[in-house]
Amino acid sequence: MDCQHSSLRPTPEQDASFAAEALFAGDLPHAAYHVGCALSTDVTRPEWLDLLRRIKQDAGPDPLRIVPLQGRVSFATVAVRAWMIHEQGQPAQALELLSQVVHAKRDTDFVRWGLPWLEAEGVAEQAPIEPTLSLLSVILTRLAPSEPGLPPRVLQVLERLSIRHRTHSAVAWLRGTLLHRLGRLDEALAVATEAHATIPNWLTAMLLANVHRARGSVPQALEAYQAALRHDATQNATRLDIADMLREQERFDEALNWYQSALSHEPGSAWAQASVAALQFRESKERATLERLLSVADTTSGPSRESQLAASVTREFVPWVDYLPQRVDAGIHALRQMSLQPPAASGNTPPKVKFTTQWLEAPSVQLAWELHREWRGFPCVVDVVVQQVQRPDPRQPIEPVELTLWSYTDTRPTRAVPPPPEEVGTALAELASAPFQLEDWWREAARTSRALSAHELESIARAMVHPPPPRGNHSTWAWLQRVQLAAAFVIATREEGWLDSRRRTLLLALAKGPMDWTVEAALVALAHVARTTPEARAEVRALFQSLDQHTQDYASYEYALVCAWLQLPELPDTERTALEQRREHIERNAGP
Repeated sequence: MDCQHSSLRPTPEQDASFAAEALFAGDLPHAAYHVGCALSTDVTRPEWLDLLRRIKQDAGPDPLRIVPLQGRVSFATVAVRAWMIHEQGQPAQALELLSQVVHAKRDTDFVRWGLPWLEAEGVAEQAPIEPTLSLLSVILTRLAPSEPGLPPRVLQVLERLSIRHRTHSAVAWLRGTLLHRLGRLDEALAVATEAHATIPNWLTAMLLANVHRARGSVPQALEAYQAALRHDATQNATRLDIADMLREQERFDEALNWYQSALSHEPGSAWAQASVAALQFRESKERATLERLLSVADTTSGPSRESQLAASVTREFVPWVDYLPQRVDAGIHALRQMSLQPPAASGNTPPKVKFTTQWLEAPSVQLAWELHREWRGFPCVVDVVVQQVQRPDPRQPIEPVELTLWSYTDTRPTRAVPPPPEEVGTALAELASAPFQLEDWWREAARTSRALSAHELESIARAMVHPPPPRGNHSTWAWLQRVQLAAAFVIATREEGWLDSRRRTLLLALAKGPMDWTVEAALVALAHVARTTPEARAEVRALFQSLDQHTQDYASYEYALVCAWLQLPELPDTERTALEQRREHIERNAGP
């Protein structure tokens, strides 16, 4: 409903206050709406439930008139209507309406009404089965993880439903799955076996397969999975489950065949792509297959199983040496997630995303958003709101330097240098598209540097913020990172000397410049310079110690700094141990 308070974004307590005011004024629809908004956060608050009862009482013999379903209707109003219908002794209708609310607004607390309503005598048997199952599924998903006593109660309801709906496969599925979840595998097997014999279809075959798999009966599980495919060959999840099970059994060749079969039916399956790459890398150790796995993980949102698989494969490798770690900037997490489901443009105006950060992030984060629009047709424009700026100010170099790539207007970054010549970008793209391994890239960077000898090193640095278009399957943000690292390597390999070299001037300028991914690239390059150029070691280590003073709040380069620092030769054991512990802490806590 339209409400004068909606623009205020009231707290639940304010909603309850508005409801009380509306009740006093006799505006019962308004009161019902606001008490519903309050209860959506906690349906157990006694004073709010009492307020709801008073509203119903004042509504007279026909309380449903104050919670109509016509016109623009809020989920809060619909939930209150469901409660009133339940209070009038029509639980089946109430449950059907509540299921609609819960399905549409899974984050509300209204889901807590569902199970007590269903547990009442005779209600589960009378309620429409599809909304009931939908409601029970949400109850298990939302509430069971924090309420261990709840699944057995849901199971009791399902036992009653199974008597009334003996040939309903979804009832059998949910009942058998819940028994499996509770560890009651013998009972789960009995339910699954009877269900597939009585209702032979894909769902009951999958239930039987999953229970056999949980019991460690691999041949029987494989037979049931194959039966599921005979029931419905379009369900690619079956192929993936077979592949996963075979991989768990270390039957890697068979697992690979099933993952490839899944890919042939669904080429866009991220899990199949990641798993194929992981298994092929296990066999071949080719960097290209590892990068395929990392690329898939990089374009999945949140703590996905693809990213967990990538982490398990790279666990024994050294970041920034054997592979390039995934970007974990908050702004990149948002871009990664929105890239999967971008909002639709409205007319000629691109949708604007307002993104709030606690600290000022690297300007390359905003550049990645811009490049994603340019290269991938991403429709959104980002409006970044920075809550506070770190100290020391990350927008400024830590000391005067010859070259800075970024300038700022307040907290909005702007590229401070013009684009490089086209041939510079082309050469860097060639290096950036090769599978990453530090020593391999370093050798290729030396060749690239010689090929670009006619160009000043400053032009190569400018490509770090004016990258060439991407090659391969890398995400926009990963490609930007790769180009920046390639440019730093090319700069670092131009000369062999150090103290009077141009590479020293530029690498130090990049490392001491405004906080950015370009600082990371310079740090990784400097660490390798220190390993191969003894006269650079003391200066590079002193630089790392100085930059470390800027990581007390937030510095986008902290992880790269720690990893690069660990590559320095002749580190004291105590310093190395402290750095390794710090790296492990950063990796454990990496996230949006």
